[in-house]
Amino acid sequence: MDLEGVWELREETVYPHLFGPNVRGIFPLSTETFRPFNDAKIDPRWLHCGVLEFSPTKDRESWLYITSGYSNPWEVEAENYNNEEFSGSGVEFSIETQEAGDWAIVFLQRMLAFDMLLTSGHFGERPALGIHDRIPLNSPINGQNETAVRNAILHKPVSYEHIFNLPSGKVEILQFVGVTDDERDLARDKGFDELAKKLQKIDSFPATNLWRT
Repeated sequence: MDLEGVWELREETVYPHLFGPNVRGIFPLSTETFRPFNDAKIDPRWLHCGVLEFSPTKDRESWLYITSGYSNPWEVEAENYNNEEFSGSGVEFSIETQEAGDWAIVFLQRMLAFDMLLTSGHFGERPALGIHDRIPLNSPINGQNETAVRNAILHKPVSYEHIFNLPSGKVEILQFVGVTDDERDLARDKGFDELAKKLQKIDSFPATNLWRT
């Protein structure tokens, strides 16, 4: 199976199996996605990656948004695929939300672009995004001043399997949850598990709830 076959398998078989039917097709990155990052050098292959939207299912009440393309094995020939290794970057990013919203698509596009630039050395020696990283967004996650959710934290998904396999290798899904400044500080001081417990009590985990203080 070549690159095109791996790509099709992920989007048309693996994702629907994990998340249900795709709603509106893929929302690809564009040069505008990278505009906030000064002097970003864009690999043309990045613009083939994007975000997919999945509606709630009988097993998952939330809306689900996930990137696609970051795990493409761009630089590996099919005869050299190794399913014991990671495929491409080895990761795709997701976010669950309590209601559908284009803001989630824009947010994931931005986070994907940010990580692409991290791994390409645009920010020097800064490492790629990883589990429990706290990311300040410097503005409301949905672009609306009414929400106090201005940060995101990466965690291992709990609503579905966090690793899937392609012929080209393994892929890990890292999921974002949107948090307030106080919640970000709780994760820093007490650890992510304590934050997750608090968020569950207010119905804000694993699906991000925008409308809280």
